[in-house]
Amino acid sequence: LREPIVPPFIVELQDSLEELTGQRSSFIFSDSREDIELAGAEYPWRTGLVALNTFRVSEVPLRRSELRRYPRRSPLDVVLGLEVILTDYSNLNMWEEDLEANSHASYRAKDVAQLEARAVRRSVLLALSFNHLCYFHPKMVTLEDSPQGLSVRLGVNQELFTGLKEQLQQPPFAGLQSGADFAAAFRRGQQVPEGASCRSFQGSNAGAIVALQLAVGESKAAFVCMMGNWTMWANCTKDNSQVLTECSHVNKHFAFDATTRE
Repeated sequence: LREPIVPPFIVELQDSLEELTGQRSSFIFSDSREDIELAGAEYPWRTGLVALNTFRVSEVPLRRSELRRYPRRSPLDVVLGLEVILTDYSNLNMWEEDLEANSHASYRAKDVAQLEARAVRRSVLLALSFNHLCYFHPKMVTLEDSPQGLSVRLGVNQELFTGLKEQLQQPPFAGLQSGADFAAAFRRGQQVPEGASCRSFQGSNAGAIVALQLAVGESKAAFVCMMGNWTMWANCTKDNSQVLTECSHVNKHFAFDATTRE
């Protein structure tokens, strides 16, 4: 399965299966080497003002009650869910500047339990983002330890979310949910927003993989539908100079034929 002609997502699936079955040793990741590599880099998700943290999001258990709060029936569901998560993440009140503002010994001693609870909540929010609402393959993610660290690493902001919601709530996308619905809207030749595209790949009898790309100004976002569930593409992980939602390689990742109907 590792021939050049094999789509990257098939290779990644094989890697995951080998790890689950014990046929392959776990991938070893060095936090210190990664931090050294990224420390002085001028990347779009690096301010250089705060420390980097690496989180092993694959080891965070998610309760069904949490998952039910963030449905994935449509791209709009995903945008709304990420919007809530990013707001909650930035409001955790556990960041360095927050701690400096409340640096009195009596306050910090009293607030240890709250800080621990917030740290747990941060891990849950990261897992919801990367394991549930985003198409993200790695088991770990490195980002800045700040209120905006998650949104900047993803490469999303309120302007992008507002533009995506407007497009998804207007014809021809209003009310659409399944990947087949979106693919049909393009096939019918309906007027779609400028820069929008939709690709479909019949991967198995279980259903197709559908990738929807939307543009908001100079920014773009992609959504992937697999087995009836949508996620936002956040798998640009081969090049640290890019944000995770950079989607120029989505079609290549899934080996979509260039002649696929848009």
